Order: sequence, then structure tokens, then C-alpha cells
Amino acid sequence: MDRTTRTLIIVLILYAIAIWIALPIEHPTLFGRDLTLKLGLDLKGGIRVLLEADVPPGEKIDSQAMEAVRTIIENRVNGLGVSEAVVQIQGDRRIIVEIPGIENPEDAIAAIKSTGLLEFIEVPPDHPVRPGQYVRTTEGDPKPRADIPEDALPGPDAYVYKTIMTGKYLRTARVVFDPTTGAPQVEFELNNEGAKIFKDYTSKHVGDVLAIVLDKQVISAPVIKSVIPNGRGVITGDFTVEEAKALAVQLRYGALPIPMRVVAVDQIGPTLGKDSIRRSVVAGIVGVLAVLLFMLVYYRLPGLLADLALILFALLNISLFKLIPVTLTLPGIAGFLLATGMAVDANILIFERMKEEIRRGKPLRPAVEAGFKRAWTSILDSNLSTIITSLILYQFGSTFGATAVKGFALNLALGVALSMFTAVWVTRTFMRFVFYRLPNDVINNPLILDVKVPKGEPKWKGLFTLVQKRKYFYALSAAIIIPGLIAMLYLTATVGTPVKLGIDFTGGAYWEIRFDHPVLPGEVYQVLSKHGLDPVVQTLNDGRTVAIRMKPVDDELKRELMTALKEEIGPFEELQFRSIGPSVGREVTKAAAIAVLAASLAILAFITWAFRNVPHPVRFGVSAIVAMIHDVLVTTGIFAILGIFRNWEADALFLTALLTVIGFSVQDTIVVFDRIRENAPKYKGESFETLANRSLLETIHRSLATQLNAIFVMIAILLFGGATVQRFIAVMLIGLISGTYSSIFNAVPILVSWEMGELGKIFPFLKGGRSG
Repeated sequence: MDRTTRTLIIVLILYAIAIWIALPIEHPTLFGRDLTLKLGLDLKGGIRVLLEADVPPGEKIDSQAMEAVRTIIENRVNGLGVSEAVVQIQGDRRIIVEIPGIENPEDAIAAIKSTGLLEFIEVPPDHPVRPGQYVRTTEGDPKPRADIPEDALPGPDAYVYKTIMTGKYLRTARVVFDPTTGAPQVEFELNNEGAKIFKDYTSKHVGDVLAIVLDKQVISAPVIKSVIPNGRGVITGDFTVEEAKALAVQLRYGALPIPMRVVAVDQIGPTLGKDSIRRSVVAGIVGVLAVLLFMLVYYRLPGLLADLALILFALLNISLFKLIPVTLTLPGIAGFLLATGMAVDANILIFERMKEEIRRGKPLRPAVEAGFKRAWTSILDSNLSTIITSLILYQFGSTFGATAVKGFALNLALGVALSMFTAVWVTRTFMRFVFYRLPNDVINNPLILDVKVPKGEPKWKGLFTLVQKRKYFYALSAAIIIPGLIAMLYLTATVGTPVKLGIDFTGGAYWEIRFDHPVLPGEVYQVLSKHGLDPVVQTLNDGRTVAIRMKPVDDELKRELMTALKEEIGPFEELQFRSIGPSVGREVTKAAAIAVLAASLAILAFITWAFRNVPHPVRFGVSAIVAMIHDVLVTTGIFAILGIFRNWEADALFLTALLTVIGFSVQDTIVVFDRIRENAPKYKGESFETLANRSLLETIHRSLATQLNAIFVMIAILLFGGATVQRFIAVMLIGLISGTYSSIFNAVPILVSWEMGELGKIFPFLKGGRSG
């Protein structure tokens, strides 16, 4: 058995394992480990809450205290009866809580954010209290949280009530129902020490008022009718069952050592989640089939072998999603599908190289080996640039808990890394096994290769002197960019920013609801304005779905809005709700600026390093960065125009798309630059302009073929993927087209203009001199 056959057997075993892990089966496990594919909140519905320590800025927070907060919140969430909840510390003062499939998100938020400090206070006759009132106690003043109205807080001269006992003596708490009225109540039981304190106090104060206070707010103020000897009592109030359950959970698991406030909320309804899953599956099938068909038709037998490797790529990706595990989000699926479209990039590079070697007269077997060998440098350099961008994207998402951004970045990086394995190792195994057994004359067979061997050296003249016509392409680029710049200047003058910013940057709330009958925006506005809001309301689709943009609202106000809308307009289904505080918006803006700058510097450094063995390697890096800036300006300019005419707003996913565009742009450019580096020693007698043009024409088939595959996938997501990711994909599609154009008509011509001294005439510090 030869080496290729042994390798093929390993590949087939890998296929079998990947199929077993990836294909859906009921309750799959591996060595006791659950292999169920984990879905994000945007796919199965749920709520994501970002909490921040409610302490003065600059105050140091103890890490152990934050871990205690995390544990208490995790216990509270589990106590609500939900499964698969995630509670994680982010940074040194924030906690992310993700709860899938929650039916009453407002109650869950209340249970999560409440400090949970239970107090029993003595109420003298001359200072009565009422339920809902905030009070000062001997345990300290109430925290001025953002969700408490300023006028509801007691002033510094307010009466200070004596705390008899706190919740630290509490043993348990549970929901019970009044046997007479059926109203929900919270029954509590104290430990032995607490029961003794309670017994001693109640025996001396029969007939007095003993108020029960939670987080400085009076819950109830009953009169002590008799001695309570056993440490058991009941908290009554105007509770719903859910509110009573949430209160019992807070009391049962204790008070938070650090007060927390909600700074961002992201809520997805189950209907929207199910629709997203259905659309994602359709988009994935259409996109992958388009790529498979293109490779088969364009590259014949090598394309078929690449398709087999691509199927293994998809199976391995899904297997890794289950094994790591990776939580799939809608943008994460888009990242996986995009990586699938890009996975054939390496195959295209290899096949184009192989065909070049055949045209130069090499027999089939050496041509196959030469194709893989000569394409490897370009494959490695171009994919590394995408991975670098993905890592920066991942860090960008990590700074403010953007799970969608992190999911996209992780899946894209994972896919690109895995594609190098399937495209190089797996495809090469298939190619060796099949092509080594075929006669050399199959190269002319239209069903296998259909490569025509030309007579003599190809001529790079006339119509195909692209680099020599660079001034026309510079003018075309300017014509494309200028309208976008005008739009950005207009928006800067009218709204203060080059593009319209969404709530991710400005802070605010976005609420999408669907009524059972068509409604007018004015009807919704009228209801909301009665509660002190000035929202922007628009109807979507069939007139039943309403999108509302407004200032951030807390869960209590949201409850009031829901009640008012149902009473005055009619029943509705909540599709999604997002609320982001201004502090998070400022943080996203800062993180976005740092991410773009970091991506640019990282790519400049990487290209300079990759081309360190050629004269003036910095020129390659700077030329790529200029082409990248071109793509950013084109993409942002078109987005600004759409912002003016279609009210498109930039969010975190817009920045994600823009950073991905940067990766696309540089990846394509690196392949062309790599060919210039390779051709320079072989064509020393040619001018750099001719050399660059030759290299450009040798790689143009690859550029167009690769981008077509990515475009197929993006169009499939755009058409079938649903509204949630449409703008995100549209931005990337614009950037991809621009990146393909700029890598051919900007990056290389700029390098040539620098070499020939043309840039030096405008910028004297940019001296000419051969770069290859």
C-alpha cells in the first residue's frame, strides 16, 4: 500500500467520524459529553443582560466580591427554573447574563439586578411607611441607582429607621398562596439564631408595625399581632405569581455584595428565533450548492475533488462547533457560510497554478505537485491576514460583550484555519490518488481538465495592459468615492457623524413588536408619548410589525408601555427588544476606533514582514493599506448614502463587516503581490511596470473566481437569511466587490506609481526605486 492510499484511508476515517458527530441524532454524546449543537439567543429566543457594578467611577472592586456576585446571580437564574443559562464576569466590573427561552424577561431582570438586601425595620407611630416607599435605615443609605426616580429617594434629613434584622438569618423562602384569597405570598423561614431574635423582638412589640424592606423599598408593613416563636413568617403584597417567585429567589440566595445596574438588554422572541433558524438553513443550502456547482462546472474533475473536500470542511466545522463547543448565533452562521465560500480560495489558487504549469509544458503529475507547492505561500499569507483581522474582531466584541461579533469572528477564523487543512492536505490526497492514475493526455479532455497548451510565451500587450492605464482607474475610484464623501459630509453637518449611528453607539432602545392587525405609527407614538417618550416609530412588512426607537427604558417602564399598548391598541407579540446605556455606547465607539486602527497597523506590519526579502517591503504594506482605505471609503460612503435615503444606521455588526472588508481587501492584494515577488527574479530584464502587469494578469482569474464564490454565498444570505443580517451582509458584499476592484486596479498600480517616481512628484518624501 503506497503513501497516498494510506493517507486516503485516514481521510475517509476522518469523514466517517465527522459525519457521526456532525449529523443530527437524538441526544448525541461522546464519552459522556453532550454533543447537541448549541444555539444562541437570536436563534432560540431569550434575553441577554449586561450588568455593571453600581459604584463610583475609579473605585476599586474586589475580584472575590465580583465572583460572589456572579455565583449569587447564577443561583438566582437557576432558581427561576431555566436551563442552559450563562453567567460570566467580563472585565473587572461587569457581568453578562444569558437566559434562553425565558417567558417573563422583565421579572427575570428584576430578580437578576436587585441587590436583594432584606431588612426588618422598626416603624414608630409618628413615622409611618407605605408599600413602595424608599427609606433610610441603620444598615446604610439606599444606593442612588439609575432605575430609581430621584424624587423617590429619601433626602439626607429623612428619618432613619432601625433595622432589627437582615436577610443573613434567612434559611429559605418560597411562594405560597393565601388560603382565603388565593393571592401569592412569600413564606420565609429563619435559622435558629434569627428565630430567637425574631421571637425576642415580637414578644416585646405586639401591636407595633414591623416593616419588611427589600433594597430599601418597603414591601409590606404588617402589625405584629402575636409572638412569632418559630421564625416563620409571610410577606404579603400586591404580587403576581412571577413577582412572588422572583422575590423568593432573591431572598433564598442572599444579597449581592456589590450593587449592580443594567447597562444593556438584548431580548429575542421565540418566533423570531425560529424564523431565523429556518432562513439560515435555506441560505446555507443555497449558498453551499452554488459554490459546489461553480467549482464543478469551472474546474471539472479537480472541482469535483475540491467539492468533496469542501463537504468534509463543512462537516469538520460543525463537529468542532459541537466539541468545543461553539454557541451558534445568526452572525456566527454567516461567518461559517462565508468561510465556506472562502474555503475554495486555496483550491482555486492551486488549480490555477496547476493549469499554468500544464500550459508551460509540464506533465500532469509534476504539474499537480508544482501547483500545490507554488500556491502555498500565497495561501498562507492571505489566510493569515484574515485570521489577524478575525482576532482583532473577536477582541473588539469582547470589550463590550457583543456575542454576535465574537461569534462571527470565531467562526470565520476557525473556518479559514480549517480550510487550509482541507484545501491543501485533503484535496492533495484526492488529487494524487486520482490524477496519478490518469494518462497525461487527459489534460485536453473537456470533462476532466480542458487545459489548452499555447504555443510560445503569452503576450501582455494591447487591451490587457491594465497597469499602464492606471490613471483611468484612479479617476474611476475617485468618481466612486466622491459621492460617498459628499454624503458623509452632509451627515456630519446634519447629525454630527459621517454615518447615522444606531443605539450600539448612541445608547437607546430598539423594540420590535407585531400586532394581530395593521396599525399606524401615529397610534403607537401617541400611546408611548403619554409616558414621557419621544420615540421614532415605523411600520414594517405587512403593517402589523412596528419598529420603535427611543431612549433607554428600564423593565418597570417597559411593563407600563406593554400594558398601555395592549389596552389602547390591542394584543401583540414581542419579537425583540434591545436597550443600551450611553456608557456602553461610548465604549463601543472607542473600541471600534481602536479596532480599525489596530487592524490597519497589524496588516501593515504583517505585509511588511511577509515581503521582507524584497527591496522596500514597506511599499507593499503601504500600497495594500491605501487600497484598503479605498474600500473602507467606498463601503462607508455607500452606507452613508443609504443612511440618507433608506435610514440605515451603523451598529456593532456594521463595524464587524467593515473590519471583515479590510481582511478581504488585503487577502486579495497579497496574492497579487506574492506573484510580483515570485516573478521578479525570473524577469529581471522587464520594467517593473511590465512585471507588475504580467503578475496581475496571471492572478486575475483567481481573484474573480474566488470572489464569485464568496459573492454566491453572500447573495444567498442576503436573499434568504432574514432581515437581522441583511445590512451586515450588504456591507460586506459592497466591500468584497470594492476589494476585488482595488486589489486589481489600485494596490498594484499604486505600487508601480511609487516605483516609477510618480508619487514622489506629489509627495517628495516618497522616493522611487525598484520594489521587486
